[in-house]
Amino acid sequence: MKNIKFLTGLLILIFVFSSGYQVEAQVRRPVTNKVYKRNKVKRKIRRKKRRIRRRTLRRLPAGTNAIMYRNISYYPVRGMYYVPFNGIYVRTFPPRGFRIRILPTAAIRLAVNQDEYVYAEGIFYKENNNEFEIVDPPIGAVIPELPEDAVEIDFDSLTAYELNEAIYKAIEDGFEIIDYIDEE
Repeated sequence: MKNIKFLTGLLILIFVFSSGYQVEAQVRRPVTNKVYKRNKVKRKIRRKKRRIRRRTLRRLPAGTNAIMYRNISYYPVRGMYYVPFNGIYVRTFPPRGFRIRILPTAAIRLAVNQDEYVYAEGIFYKENNNEFEIVDPPIGAVIPELPEDAVEIDFDSLTAYELNEAIYKAIEDGFEIIDYIDEE
């Protein structure tokens, strides 16, 4: 009985492989609709030797109140924002959409393409219902000087500066925003 089963299996294998036909397995893949996203032209950015001075605080000044945004506590101190990290407070830039009621004292007003913005320490604000919302830096805006945190970069063979995901170019009157850095 064992031999008959063995011989039958062997004959089936010989028949399958001796015939000129090939056996293929069909695999069904789920149908997905592809959404093609138009990619912007990537520009070549090379950062020069970066010596970043991370602004940190061991203690916050008295009377500093936290502003909660998306479950993160931001502490405003002299126009800059700090978040707690390993027992100290590290400077950060709040995300777009963050709102405050009182502007920093060093804020200056700018007009770009018939829109009014307020600029302070690398952050652009736009007034919205008695609050100031942090927005993307407007391309073409000219600011008198950059904060210390700005990093010198090589942007398409042009010496430029990066600060808060915006690229600045030095001009006669100060620094002009020429592009953004898109994080993917």
